[in-house]
Amino acid sequence: MNGYRQALSLPRFGENIKAACLADEIADDLKDIPCDKNAHGYSSFPGTKPKFDNFQKLLDKCEINVNTTEYGAILASCGPKIDSPLVLDTYTKSEYAKYINNSNYTAAAVGSTNDWVVVILSSNSSDGTFSGAVSLVLNIINDEDTLLQNMNGYRQALSLPRFGENIKAACLADEIADDLKDIPCDKNAHGYSSFPGTKPKFDNFQKLLDKCEINVNTTEYGAILASCGPKIDSPLVLDTYTKSEYAKYINNSNYTAAAVGSMNDWVVVILSSNSSDGTFSGAVSLVLNIISMANSMVALLFCLFFILDY
Repeated sequence: MNGYRQALSLPRFGENIKAACLADEIADDLKDIPCDKNAHGYSSFPGTKPKFDNFQKLLDKCEINVNTTEYGAILASCGPKIDSPLVLDTYTKSEYAKYINNSNYTAAAVGSTNDWVVVILSSNSSDGTFSGAVSLVLNIINDEDTLLQNMNGYRQALSLPRFGENIKAACLADEIADDLKDIPCDKNAHGYSSFPGTKPKFDNFQKLLDKCEINVNTTEYGAILASCGPKIDSPLVLDTYTKSEYAKYINNSNYTAAAVGSMNDWVVVILSSNSSDGTFSGAVSLVLNIISMANSMVALLFCLFFILDY
C-alpha cells in the first residue's frame, strides 16, 4: 500500500498500534462468516457507525476511545486471502481506493483471519486517531500488578517461590474477565473457575485460547480462579484468593507463574506450571505467518511499482 501511495506522490502510511489491535479483533469476529457480495457491508466510513453490535467491546479491548474513530475508515474484504497477490487490488481498484488515496489518512493497520482482511485507516485529527485515554487502563493494570505482588508476598511468607509471569496466561485472564464482566455477582461466581483435570465452563473457551495463541493441551493442569467482588482495587481482594478454597492452589509450589485479569466486578487469576500440560503455551508459527503476510502487503506493492518504473 505504501508503494502504491508513493507512486501517487502521497506520503507513506505510518503505524497505529491501537488500530492494529482493532483490525485483528474485527477480523477475528468476522472469520466464521462466509464470503459473499455483502462483505463490504462490514466496513464503516467517516460519519457512519460500524455495523458491529459489539463494537464498543472491541474498542474497550484495544483501549480506544470511540470519539477518536468517527472519521477513520474500517475497510473489510473477504477473499482473496491476505497471502494472495490479488488482495492489493481489493483495496486499490474498488470503492476503497478513494480512502487509500486520501492524504488525510496518515496511518494504516491490517488484520486478517481465514478469508477476511480488515484495513483500518486513521488520521491525525482528534476524531480519527483511534487513540484513547490510558489513565484508567493504567490504573487497572497497576491494580492487577498490585494483586500479583501481594500474592508473591503471601507466598514468600510461606517460604514458597514467587510467581513468575506468563504472557499468554495474562492474555487469557483478560479475555475471560471480559467475557464475565456483564454477569451479576452471586454465590455461584466460583462456578466459572476450573481446576486441574476439569474442563472450563465456557462454551467459547477454544475461541479464547485461539485469541491468545494457547494450545488447549497445555491448560489441563493449570488453574483458572474467578471471583466477583471485591473489585481489583480493593485491599480485600487478596483474601478472596488466600482465605478461601482457592488458597490450596495459591499455596501449591507446583504453580510457578500467575496472571491476573479484571473487568468491572470480576477478577480472574490463572496459575500455570512448568509441566507441559500446565504451561498455557502454544505454537505461534501460524500467527507469525499471518502477521508476516499482513506486513508484506506494503512491501509487495512497493516492489510491483519499482518493477513497473523500470
